[in-house]
Amino acid sequence: MTKEQAISIVTSCAEAYNRELLNKCLLFVISDKHKRISVMETRFGAGQFLHLTGLKISDKKLSASRFFKRCLDHELSPDDFEFPSNQTTFLKLEVMPTLICKNLAANSVGTYKGTGLVLHTEKLAGGIRGCIGFVSDAKEKYYIPNTLLKADIRDYIVDSGRILITYRRDISEEKYSEIVYAAKKVDWQSLVLPKEFSYLDLPGVQK
Repeated sequence: MTKEQAISIVTSCAEAYNRELLNKCLLFVISDKHKRISVMETRFGAGQFLHLTGLKISDKKLSASRFFKRCLDHELSPDDFEFPSNQTTFLKLEVMPTLICKNLAANSVGTYKGTGLVLHTEKLAGGIRGCIGFVSDAKEKYYIPNTLLKADIRDYIVDSGRILITYRRDISEEKYSEIVYAAKKVDWQSLVLPKEFSYLDLPGVQK
């Protein structure tokens, strides 16, 4: 992969990130193998986009937020970044266009089990083609994205959970209302959400 090809990919993905994820929160409603329901909230800012690309900034004065803006403004230069020596960036960029969307193309969530990869993350959300890693924000209740993998999520997680439904809201909003993913073959009538989120609408369920 050339730098010009990488720029084309990250520019396109930055536009999708800006449109679908920037300054938004996603709420995953998850069912484990015992049918227990839990939730995971994620939040996406401009500064996280760079970490998903896997690129290494050449100029230390170029912040992660500024990198994102250069992508949006179509001003990113080959001199602005380098490819890390571990080669994983090429794999990240191959799958990135699939994952940068309103629901992350995610149907599973789990705790990263710490395989041989040099990877510092806590949770993974995704599917068989790829996944996004998250770390907890110590100041908030949210998880924020910090990496991206071209990998089958099942090979890298423990405590696997099925995503039943994913909601999205703007950071400025207090409550979720938009459904961006709903799993198939779910008995929505019997699903009991955690009390904090009992206000949420479920597909086909009248309140």
